[in-house]
Amino acid sequence: MPPTIIFALMLYLGISVLSTSIVMLVSAIVASVICVKFAPTVIAETGNNDPGQVVADEVAGQAITFLAIPVMTVAGISTVQICAIAIAGFLLFRFFDILKPWPIHKLEKLPSGWGILADDLLAGVYAAIALAICFKLWIAELCPLI
Repeated sequence: MPPTIIFALMLYLGISVLSTSIVMLVSAIVASVICVKFAPTVIAETGNNDPGQVVADEVAGQAITFLAIPVMTVAGISTVQICAIAIAGFLLFRFFDILKPWPIHKLEKLPSGWGILADDLLAGVYAAIALAICFKLWIAELCPLI
């Protein structure tokens, strides 16, 4: 959830599109490195191939979800639109992370921390695409009417 909050705060505070995208990219990269580096130890200790204690993969996937959205936003985006984008992005990421449509489920089988990470990164890509569609069709059009 931290990338969702950071993303929403950056938009709310009027931080530049470039800066917001860079923060999301850096968050995804840092969380990915942490996941791949430390997940194998947790896997070995717990005997679970996707231990709940590892959350860096979730951070990376959520950051990917919000990576390109700032580019689509316009100056003067309303607080309602920011909240709608953040909530929709979070829910879409969770949807794809839980549902695991093809080939997300197959990525879990990658060795070590890569399997933990890769499925969340692809869920983030799917969520980003769905969020972009929602933004163009719904959030940008309907929220100004609220």
